[in-house]
Amino acid sequence: MKFHSLLNALALATAASAHISIYGVWINDEWQGDGRNLYMNAPLRNPDWSYIACHTLGNREQPKWLEVKAGDKLAPEWFWTKRGDMYTGNHVGPLLVYMAPAVSTGVNTPDIWTKLYHYGYNATNGLWADDYFQKFAQDNRGHHFITIPDVPAGDYLIRSEIITLQEASHLNGAQHYPSCVQVRVTSNGSKVLPGGVSFPGTYIPGQPGLMWPPEGTETADPANYPLPGGDVWEGSPGGGIYGLDDLNDSRSV
Repeated sequence: MKFHSLLNALALATAASAHISIYGVWINDEWQGDGRNLYMNAPLRNPDWSYIACHTLGNREQPKWLEVKAGDKLAPEWFWTKRGDMYTGNHVGPLLVYMAPAVSTGVNTPDIWTKLYHYGYNATNGLWADDYFQKFAQDNRGHHFITIPDVPAGDYLIRSEIITLQEASHLNGAQHYPSCVQVRVTSNGSKVLPGGVSFPGTYIPGQPGLMWPPEGTETADPANYPLPGGDVWEGSPGGGIYGLDDLNDSRSV
């Protein structure tokens, strides 16, 4: 059986929860529901763990696949303690989105992931990626989006991740919130994902971007924050965060 991932989300488990996860997804502004029934919003701290790909239960294939085609807009909706609550407190950090074919060898297969989008810090207004989730959240569109690339038809995983940096000044202090969604691409494009990113493997404990401010310093300018995970694939049509001036800038940092 193929290993695929779930949408990491859903119902509130305890009122005391203080972390973030995906509640559900929108495709072309149409709500797709939260029918994966996996609650898991605790952070992951060690990037060497196998869970860093799609969280602790993210290797379990689910019966529901979300059908998409090239050009469709897929928009995850995140939550804090309940749907519509995106207060991030002191949780600040980047957003990164990756895509991989749903291979039989699983989500930890080396080099299967390709980065489609990332966003770090806006030096103009002092907002990190997840700050926009709080300030510009609406109940009818999700918080950020990616445009489905023109890839061959088949089954894929889309991995969205927030990394929060409030405790990242020490080794493995950064908090990772990865969440994977199963999609079935029905169009048949010609742009094959190049891969090259591995979970685990690409993120290295203590690397710049996962340790922040950098080791040996007490402060650092967020405008110089180095986004982990490498460059965005040139073949990606991009994505955006609602509230940014240019919603289609896939290479903003």
